[in-house]
Amino acid sequence: MTSVAPPSVTVILPTFNRAHLIAESIDSLLAQTWPIEEIIVVDDGSTDHTDRVVAAYERQVRYLKKANGGKLSALNVGLTCASGDLIWIMDDDDIAPADALENLITPFLECSDTNISYGALQKFSVDASTGRTEYVKTFPYPPEDGRSFFLHVLEDCFITGQPCLLARKSCYDAIGPLPEHITVSEDYAVLIELARRYEARRVDAVTLFQRQHEGPRGPSDIRYAADTRYARWCAADTGLMERILPTLSLDELSGGQGDPFSARRALFQKAVIAARKKLWPSAIEALHGAVKADRVTPLNPLEGHILSGMLGCRYGLDELVEHPEWMDRVRDVLAPLEDRNEALSRIAGLLTYRIRIQLSERDFKRARAYWGLFWRLTGVRLGVRTGVSRLASAI
Repeated sequence: MTSVAPPSVTVILPTFNRAHLIAESIDSLLAQTWPIEEIIVVDDGSTDHTDRVVAAYERQVRYLKKANGGKLSALNVGLTCASGDLIWIMDDDDIAPADALENLITPFLECSDTNISYGALQKFSVDASTGRTEYVKTFPYPPEDGRSFFLHVLEDCFITGQPCLLARKSCYDAIGPLPEHITVSEDYAVLIELARRYEARRVDAVTLFQRQHEGPRGPSDIRYAADTRYARWCAADTGLMERILPTLSLDELSGGQGDPFSARRALFQKAVIAARKKLWPSAIEALHGAVKADRVTPLNPLEGHILSGMLGCRYGLDELVEHPEWMDRVRDVLAPLEDRNEALSRIAGLLTYRIRIQLSERDFKRARAYWGLFWRLTGVRLGVRTGVSRLASAI
């Protein structure tokens, strides 16, 4: 019997003005327990001494330099030159655990139909005064609930570091060239396109140590400070979903499950995706469509699970604190639903979690604001019963 050679791996490491960090990234690649076919560093027009740092690895690394154009521009150059079967994109300020690639490639060895694998990340920071490395919690995966990889990605960019992902080069070829005009939340834009075409297999291992630091981000023409990144990412994620949401079919939103309740479930799913990206008019419209599709049948467990994520935006709920009337709109649009109390209870569940967090941080003003949202969403009668029980169980 003829043995089949394992797939080869090309690492693409785009970089811009990270001379002080990139050596650690390269060293972590060279220390991998699974062999790497080639490492391509694409310098996106650095003006520091990145070239001299990378020159120390000239026997192990291929170095390409281009005019500054952003991360996706650099990746397009790297993808054009890559010869490996699989592509592993590394960030210039992060570190890969020694067994990261070995863990990521395992699904490809187990099943030849695997297109994408992904692992978890653990954030870390280095104390500038002591040099001590401090690790933060490992970020969890979304639960395995029968929904597609694509739907989980639409709800949240839970794979927040591209080095967590290993994909066939043919997958990148299929979605390429990557959209170079996107320079904020570009990792998320690429992830959405991959997830729309391909399922992925998770590995239960940390595959990235993601550095937290105060250095600037973005290409040279829109370089922005670390303390503004969340506002920029939030706005960019909203813009991405505003363009993508109208193109999604009910089949995509239902995960291809063609059961009698798929239309209502798909519209509930659309509402949750829109709400988590702060597109509340679209969320209300989708909820209206869901109620119109079927207002009589009780919520099934999966529908309840989907609705429970509506207020789970990773960037918080500032827009609702400022405009709490959106909760009135949600309550009103669900009023014709015979199982509306259960639907409202499911949506409100995350508010009690957020209240608990604010109380633990002694941010009583924000806790009161979230209670106000809870009452407006559920109504006093339902709110007292559900709120007290949920908050008690959360604590």
